[in-house]
Parts: sequence; structure tokens; C-alpha cells
Amino acid sequence: MEQEQRGKMSPLPENFHKRLNTDQLLALRLVENYGWGMKFVRRPSNQKPTFVIFNNNTHQYAVLDEDGTLNIETGIKIRN
Repeated sequence: MEQEQRGKMSPLPENFHKRLNTDQLLALRLVENYGWGMKFVRRPSNQKPTFVIFNNNTHQYAVLDEDGTLNIETGIKIRN
């Protein structure tokens, strides 16, 4: 059985901005004006990271897709 590793990494790496592509970075800067902010980065082994943002006003989560769009209907599971 593989040992769980989520306790070893911070939910939001200090350099997450460097991991965003240009479209994602521009979109994040834009939506930050509307209450959105980076919440955490899912970093599964051998896969691209998933950038999850959160809106403090509406309490919604969304995935910041590679093309810079916000995907609110992701079906992503969020632990409390």
C-alpha cells in the first residue's frame, strides 16, 4: 500500500506563480479583483498539477484550466 503524502507538502507552494502558464497567470490576476484567490495545488505523481481557486465572496471552488478559464463544474472533491 502506498503511504499517504499529502501531509508532507504545503497546500500552496511558495512558487506556485512560476508553475502557471501565461494564460493561467493572466486569468488569476483578473479574477483576483472579484474575490478569487489560489487555494491549493493538487500535485499527483506523474501528472500535471491542478490549480484550485476559491471565491471568498461566493464560497465557490473552481479549477484554473490551462487555457485560463475557470472551471466551476469540475466535480472536484474538497475535504474539510
